[in-house]
Amino acid sequence: MRIFVVGVGNLGSAIVRSLMHSYAPKDLVLVERAAGDRAALHAQHGCHVVGELSDECRVDAGDLLILSVKPQDAIQACKSLAPFLSPHAVVLSVMAGIRIDTLTEILNTKRIVRAMPNLGASIDESATGYYYCGTTLTPVDVEHVESLISRLGKRWRIEREEIIDAITAVAGSGPAYLCWLGEQIERVAVESGISQEDAHAIVLQTFRGTALYLEQSGQTFGELRRRVTSPQGTTAAAMSLLSDRSADTIMREAISAACARARELGS
Repeated sequence: MRIFVVGVGNLGSAIVRSLMHSYAPKDLVLVERAAGDRAALHAQHGCHVVGELSDECRVDAGDLLILSVKPQDAIQACKSLAPFLSPHAVVLSVMAGIRIDTLTEILNTKRIVRAMPNLGASIDESATGYYYCGTTLTPVDVEHVESLISRLGKRWRIEREEIIDAITAVAGSGPAYLCWLGEQIERVAVESGISQEDAHAIVLQTFRGTALYLEQSGQTFGELRRRVTSPQGTTAAAMSLLSDRSADTIMREAISAACARARELGS
């Protein structure tokens, strides 16, 4: 059994790095259109790297094809892959927005799983939602795909395909929201006289400690926020301003915009 990864950008690279912990280089084939990146990928991972599939490099029954190209390139990429894809192989798509029925029509197979990992996949800490139609995969197929997704981090089975768009907006784009917030906190720290290096380390440790505390305590975000917000204290001053400026509404609208964009990509 071989695993083919088509598209080795940010997400594809994160997936490959995680797979390398469990699979031998001979079991992985990377398909990367950019000629200048192929030698670097081979040197980094030791895998076979090709520019496109061919009769000498087919995805056969028992193999897994991971689609990780940009959604805008999905249709053309799938059309080029279709002649070399066995209908008995399993396809795992991590492309935002692209529906299973669209992939089925182009690839001529219904053995398709949609998933949305995030950047944490590169350190085996992804939050991944996934969906598949239960009648198209065998129990062995499901076990194999779920085992692979589990290697990326934690996984959640989604019951309706359209919810993947919300997973894309929340988990897929989530690291960007957190980094944006970290940038704002870090900037204030530096403007207040803390060195850039220390400011970054302090904000990073604050994020880490908060995440670990929430995980270990079982508290909700709201419960912990209220716990650390003493009446008339420093945190209360910050939270009051955020409330006055409707920051909560703006943030929810921003995430909803990401979800809407995922739906647009699928259409």
